[in-house]
Amino acid sequence: MTYELWDTRSRNMIAYWKTAGEADADVAAFTRKHGHDVLDDLFLMHEDENEESTLVAEGQAMLVAIKRLAADERATPASRRIG
Repeated sequence: MTYELWDTRSRNMIAYWKTAGEADADVAAFTRKHGHDVLDDLFLMHEDENEESTLVAEGQAMLVAIKRLAADERATPASRRIG
């Protein structure tokens, strides 16, 4: 399972992470450095263990979405996690 950060303009993947917690930390640091507007042309995808991708959020909405996913991840015992 991975979380992938994509640029809508270039259609390039910018970064990827194995956990929502890692994605949350890096996206938060990125926005602190560059401001929230930098997210406007980006979107976050989740690829599951079957290599199927799902849109998590676009633009600044990904800040809330990734925080929620990271919190859910922390609340789920490792033995119950899939992937």
